[in-house]
Amino acid sequence: MKQVIYKIPGILDSEERIQLITILSTHGSAPQVPGSTALFSKGRLMAGTLGGGVLEGDAMQRAERTPEEGASCIYSYELNSDIDSREGAICGGSALLLLDAEPAGSKDTFIQMDRDLRQGKGGVLVARILGSHPVEIQRAWFKENGKIPAGWESFAKQFDKQLAKDEVHYQEIATEEFIFLQPLKPLEELIIAGAGHIGKALCHMASLLDFRVTVIDPREEYANPEQLPDAGRILVNPVGDTMTKLSLTDRTYIVIVTRGHQDDAAALRACVSSDIPYIGMIGSRRKVKLMREEFIKQSWATAKQFDRVHAPVGLEINSNTVQEIALSIAAQLVQVRNREGKDLRVQAVILAAGESLRMGKPKMLLPFGDGNMIENVVGCSISSLNEKTTVVLGANAGPIEESIGNSQVEIVQNENYRKGMLSSLQCGLKSLSGPIDGMMVLLGDQPLMDTETLNRLILAFRRSTRGIFIATYQGKRGHPVLISRKFFNEILNMSDQRNLRDFIAQYPEEIEEVESDQPGVLKDIDTEQEYQEELNNLTKRV
Repeated sequence: MKQVIYKIPGILDSEERIQLITILSTHGSAPQVPGSTALFSKGRLMAGTLGGGVLEGDAMQRAERTPEEGASCIYSYELNSDIDSREGAICGGSALLLLDAEPAGSKDTFIQMDRDLRQGKGGVLVARILGSHPVEIQRAWFKENGKIPAGWESFAKQFDKQLAKDEVHYQEIATEEFIFLQPLKPLEELIIAGAGHIGKALCHMASLLDFRVTVIDPREEYANPEQLPDAGRILVNPVGDTMTKLSLTDRTYIVIVTRGHQDDAAALRACVSSDIPYIGMIGSRRKVKLMREEFIKQSWATAKQFDRVHAPVGLEINSNTVQEIALSIAAQLVQVRNREGKDLRVQAVILAAGESLRMGKPKMLLPFGDGNMIENVVGCSISSLNEKTTVVLGANAGPIEESIGNSQVEIVQNENYRKGMLSSLQCGLKSLSGPIDGMMVLLGDQPLMDTETLNRLILAFRRSTRGIFIATYQGKRGHPVLISRKFFNEILNMSDQRNLRDFIAQYPEEIEEVESDQPGVLKDIDTEQEYQEELNNLTKRV
């Protein structure tokens, strides 16, 4: 869709008569989302898509008739044909579409929009639709933090609201008067350090995926428009020095694929401390390990900064050829871009089913701070970014449940708690409901847990493409652990002979350690001595 927006001003310069068709809203299942746009001329698709299939075929036919009929309109398309239909769509939903017979009438608006987007300024493209059939279409471009277009002052608050939500919006605001808002942001910039075979293939793929591509390489025979026709910018200079002079923003992605590890290191040093969405570097696991050690030793990066780098770069698809490697990198770029800023949903499972054999009494009920042990952990969880908290009980379930007494917490009983912690984890996992992207596993006997640590884990999960996140203190791993839903089935099918540590050990490349400021992530309380020590420490802190 973004490439279509960029293409509109140039296509409108042609002598061909253009029709622009946009999905305004959908109900039920549909092949594309509101805001999807396609440009047609003489019955052929020029750019964009409405999802293909019969909906797009119908739009093409309407566009072909439009030069004769000459009328813009709003129309509905049903996608609920029977399964044996040869031509109808069976998605089961419907789509409302706007056919603009004369988009050239909004050319000045499109040009202004295009200019701002290319300068890195976002905004909202507004279509005001008047009448029923035919309709009149008025457009305006409302630049973020810019001057309100004349005559559009009454819609200013809606512009700000939609820009903040980053969602298209269609609404009837008066009789036969509608408004359609499309928030648009500048394209993300991909900086490729290295113009070799992989850099060239990635440049082409990334341009098709709506990235503005910059390629850096000192070799003019590689870094030139003939070799890189899809690059928006080519910089023929030493990689490291050039990288230090670039302006990096929250829409900058960097992939390092130079001809050697020295250039890779120079490029990485220039950007490793920046807070950008994505840095990826090619290399074997041995190379990455050695480079990590050197960066930390030389204080070029902290462990946390280096571990944010996707290295080895790309999704694991067993790629071998240049094109397959470029594809794996491109797929990872899209994965991060689509996840960036999204509020991935995390639910917490607190394991509190044990028999407290080493303590000799129900440790979850032991006083600690302003409550007891389990109350501290529960309070920490429900005050964090977790969407839901589930407590798994077994031994002493009745008194523990009564002590929690919180309507925001779901209690589940593990009848097989004597089989160990894995059985409680599986029981809690089975009880999770609703939309969920990740599960945070907490221990009920860690009363020194803090909300900030939980939130750090969740924010790291939302930012990263990895699947296992472990809280650490001074480099030592503890709890909680946050696990992506892609591992849920494997955990549910684990045998009694295995535990969570065994599972984590299988996926070192999926682990991201999240450093906490609190030693409580390392301290679960099992014995009377440990309990008394922590009570004394708590008294001293108070």
